[in-house]
Amino acid sequence: MDTKWKKSKSIIGFLAFLLGVSLLLEGALFFGTAMTSSNSRAWVYDSFKSDWRRTREFKNFVSNRLERLITMGAGGWAYGYYSYSGDDGNGPVPSTGAERWAKGIHEKMKEDKNVLYTVAKEGEALYSNSDTLTASTTAAQLPEGYGFLLQFDGEKVRAWLDGEELNIYGGGYYRFEPQEDSYQWYVPGYKNFTVDEAGSKVKVTMAMINSPQVFIKGNYGKTGSDEYNELYYLKRNLGAYREEILGHAVRTGVGAGLFLVYLLLRKDKKRADMALARGTGKVWFEVKILAALLLVFFCLPRPEYLGDIWQELTYAYAPQASAGTAASIDINGDIIAEWEAQGLPPEEIEAALSEYGYGQIAYAEQASDFATAVTVLRENGGWLLREYLWELADHSLNLLVVLWGLYLLIFNDWRYNQRPWKQGVLGMLAVRELKYPLQKRLSRMNGWLGLAVALLWLEVLFFLVAQTVELYIPSWAIWNLFGLPWLLALVVYAWFFWRQRRIWQDFGAVAGQLESIRAGEVESDLTLQENSDLHQMADDLNHIRQGLHQAVEERTRSERMKVELVTNVSHDLKTPLTSILSYTELLAQEPLEPPASEYVQIMGEKAQRLKAMVQDVFEVSKAASGQLPVKLEKLDYARLLRQTLADMAQAIDHSGLTLRASIPEGEVPITADSDRLYRVFQNLIGNALKYSLPGSRVYLNLTVEGGQASASVRNTSAAELRPGADYTARFVRGDESRTDGGSGLGLSIAESFTRACGGELTVTTEADLFTAVVTFPTSDS
Repeated sequence: MDTKWKKSKSIIGFLAFLLGVSLLLEGALFFGTAMTSSNSRAWVYDSFKSDWRRTREFKNFVSNRLERLITMGAGGWAYGYYSYSGDDGNGPVPSTGAERWAKGIHEKMKEDKNVLYTVAKEGEALYSNSDTLTASTTAAQLPEGYGFLLQFDGEKVRAWLDGEELNIYGGGYYRFEPQEDSYQWYVPGYKNFTVDEAGSKVKVTMAMINSPQVFIKGNYGKTGSDEYNELYYLKRNLGAYREEILGHAVRTGVGAGLFLVYLLLRKDKKRADMALARGTGKVWFEVKILAALLLVFFCLPRPEYLGDIWQELTYAYAPQASAGTAASIDINGDIIAEWEAQGLPPEEIEAALSEYGYGQIAYAEQASDFATAVTVLRENGGWLLREYLWELADHSLNLLVVLWGLYLLIFNDWRYNQRPWKQGVLGMLAVRELKYPLQKRLSRMNGWLGLAVALLWLEVLFFLVAQTVELYIPSWAIWNLFGLPWLLALVVYAWFFWRQRRIWQDFGAVAGQLESIRAGEVESDLTLQENSDLHQMADDLNHIRQGLHQAVEERTRSERMKVELVTNVSHDLKTPLTSILSYTELLAQEPLEPPASEYVQIMGEKAQRLKAMVQDVFEVSKAASGQLPVKLEKLDYARLLRQTLADMAQAIDHSGLTLRASIPEGEVPITADSDRLYRVFQNLIGNALKYSLPGSRVYLNLTVEGGQASASVRNTSAAELRPGADYTARFVRGDESRTDGGSGLGLSIAESFTRACGGELTVTTEADLFTAVVTFPTSDS
């Protein structure tokens, strides 16, 4: 239980660290970037205002819309998202490009009823999307649902919010202070923000709805459906940003709580770190480094985003383009074709291009140099860093993947695995911890091959980076960068293949020699070239073969001498033993008085025991040396057991034990020597009758399963059984203190006879329960 709880605490501690740091880092990125500029701080401030119409973004929207409407009324170029040309049947055809452009914008804006407007010039209404809104409309006369009113009289602006007039100009001077609370309206009428003559003839009235909605018009005869709902999206974005801020705040709080859990379990978390380090320690060092580089390259925001910003900065710092025609400027041909199809004159197209800066961009692409880049970095380095932090905040999940990938592959791995470069190509090349020359050579070969593969992967990574940053590479450099690594890899592979081919041929010879030795052929030596990587191994194998050959010869001679010794001793013992038995029988027939008659009886019993022991030793020795004569024949296992029980019925009855037999009625065919197997079960059942607990039961079972016939004799020992003892060894007895006449060879004889017949005898003990199982494969009927 304690081990499981420790493991659980380790997992909890690591997960708390992982999630806590992730949530805290995400929150720090979000709130850090949100506070880096006045514009982002204004969004945070505005999103929590109770009235969205008092926000800085609303002021910006109203100011921009007013400037566009004044420009449209004054006949200037009021650039927007749309242009317009031709006669649509709604009023007179515009005569100038500016008028055509203004009318195109009006045709789109008028469908947006979130903003009602009327533009008049010298008393004549030019553009309007409301029948009720005029220059004299008051706040009380606004349509239902509209609470904001703005009027421009050609000189100054007045505005009302829910009937209350707003202070537009403050101190009278426009200062452009970006602070959230003091942000000014960007409208004409300040002492330092005046109106030209054309603008002074224009009067504009605007009304803003309280709850913006979506307005869409189907223009299916021309461009499909159109919408112009800037105010609606402004309010929706403020609400969405507020919810996003609250969500990040909650996640940051949860992250802080999880980090506190980690601090409490930091010692348990260390065990999880060590377990991860054991896993990463098995990965090649070079693979981990390459994986870390790929993580950084593919998961972090790509450099092309900063590349776009860099281009814009370069254009901004480049010299202004010289005047010329549109045809002399390399710009997007699709835009020119579109404007030409709308009938815009060349001078108007060139004016629009100058306004959009395309001429400047084309010139900057040709004229920017290294000095410009240095200037950009010196004056805008902080801004570039801030922009990249914004990108990181937008890709926080990618950043976390990189962070934890580096933590797992680099920091944690190097922290707990000493010299991690030992596992990999560098370790293969170093071969400091290898002992044998063959190990070192194979390690170096694989190290060089791994190094070639690593170089190829680094080349692929270099070209990915070069393509991403649009780095120009000369053709000769491409051939060198591609050709040299591949040529090196080809040379390494050819060398590796040549060495490996020789090694696998020599390995085949060594494997053949091992197979020959296993088959008992220990006469011939294995010969390899002296410069072979396996020469030392072959020499060692030859010495093993010679030693094995000598050991086999010595063992054969020893077995032969043992059998001869046992045979000779047994033969030498039989003659005097026979004489002793004969004279003992003669003495037993004489009318001797006690205690002489008792002595004769004891001498006869001991002589018979000695005769049986000599016979047992003789048979065990012959079985161990493989010289026991065995006559294998097909027999019925069940019938043999029943016959053995019938022959031992008298001994079973006199033992005071109960023998329970479970033998199948049908035939159980096996192949064995019936006489030897009969002796096996005589010994097993005899042992059970002799050494069982008085009054207990002996079980004899025969089962057939999976092509194996198993007969088991199970009894409870009267004496305590020694755990771990090998009862089939010679002269081993269950109770060493017994003096009942046993020789300790009964189970050894049973095991030897069973093995000689092709079966298997297994003896197991559990406490005082003794079980002997004799197993033979069944024969086909």
